[in-house]
Amino acid sequence: MKKNLLLLLVLYSTRVLSQEEAIRIFNDTRIINGYSVEMQPQGTMKFIISHRFGAINTGGQELWGLDNSRIRIGLDYAPIDKLNIGIGRSSQQKNFDFFAKYRLMKQSASSPVSLVLFSEVSLLTDENLTEGFTFTNKLFYTYQILLARKLSDRLSLQLMPTLLHRNFVTDLIGDNDVFAMGANSRYQINKRLAINVEYFYIFPDQLGPDPLGAERKNSLGFGLEVETKGHVFQFNFTNSRDFVAPFILGETTGNFFDGDIHFGFNISRDFKVGSRKYN
Repeated sequence: MKKNLLLLLVLYSTRVLSQEEAIRIFNDTRIINGYSVEMQPQGTMKFIISHRFGAINTGGQELWGLDNSRIRIGLDYAPIDKLNIGIGRSSQQKNFDFFAKYRLMKQSASSPVSLVLFSEVSLLTDENLTEGFTFTNKLFYTYQILLARKLSDRLSLQLMPTLLHRNFVTDLIGDNDVFAMGANSRYQINKRLAINVEYFYIFPDQLGPDPLGAERKNSLGFGLEVETKGHVFQFNFTNSRDFVAPFILGETTGNFFDGDIHFGFNISRDFKVGSRKYN
């Protein structure tokens, strides 16, 4: 009798542990423009290519934006459990970005949410746009708290309180510190398909107009996500054409509902580098 009870307890504990480990809030470490609470497993690297094309409302002469594109190529790595680091290079202003994500909490039977801290440094290197800048003028810093929960088998939500610090403000009117609140969600249609929605609200009176006098806008995006073995394909429609927070939060000028929509995609591939450990 005692052996049977002990066996039942072991089986029950194993089942609870597997249920905790099985909770995955999002399908990938990115959603549309922003990052999700999901982490790379220890000992794995992610190679990711992102494209954003011109605005759809430019018409047939520009093939509805497909004649123009911007690209980011990045590598993410998980050196230890709970920590991801990465580097990327964007064609926009020849920007380099370096980031770190650290997970404090993971949703499970004993934890209601996942909580991740995110920090990013961006460096502009386009000499035509940064002539006369000091090195520190070219730096931007982003800090985020990623708080997410899987509400059901199909629906996940995430909040992203965000601080962007700009060492140099080109319009000479806006604030160096920009506060925003991001939110995104995923709805799982079936095993392979999901719909993503993402929005960043910039708190008022922080941003000046762009050099041409255009008003800055909040970033809005919708995406379709397709998961295959080893790959995640994300097809996105957003009024932000860029890939990192200084541009997404500080330089978005397109009005989504006027057709200033940029089609783009993220394609990622994971591969093993060291001893893989799933978390």
